Amino acid sequence: MEPMHLGCNMFGLYSFGPMMAKALGPETFMATYLAAGAMSSLGGMSAKLAMGKATPSLGASGAVLFLAAVTAFLRPDAEFCLIFLPFVPIPATTLLTGMVAMDLAGLILRWRRFDHGAHLAAVAAAYVYVHWGGLACANRFQAQCVAEWRELKRLLKQE
Repeated sequence: MEPMHLGCNMFGLYSFGPMMAKALGPETFMATYLAAGAMSSLGGMSAKLAMGKATPSLGASGAVLFLAAVTAFLRPDAEFCLIFLPFVPIPATTLLTGMVAMDLAGLILRWRRFDHGAHLAAVAAAYVYVHWGGLACANRFQAQCVAEWRELKRLLKQE
């Protein structure tokens, strides 16, 4: 990964991370972010293998794009600002549509600048997460884990 690409990813994480961590809770946010990275990496590697390449896929930008896509699906009225156009607010759905179009074009035309397969896998995973019950499942799992953690702490205090 190039330093500029990594810097943009970290800026995106800095931008979306706190809002998503507050919305999901820190534990669910971390699990979701790491799972999104793994899913986007798998998507990127699958796309590359389908094109006859065997290069690894990191999935870091896919994880950040996953957060942006979840934000866009949950809050379509939200506005994003790009690092290159910091004072121009762009509606979330417009930005997401543009990113998907660019990544589809990149995949079809075999552009090599970004991991387009990972990006598309991240947006697809975000759609499933928001619209097909992944968010509700994560919330139930988090509630169960927190309850078990509190019970464990209570038992340890008794000893």
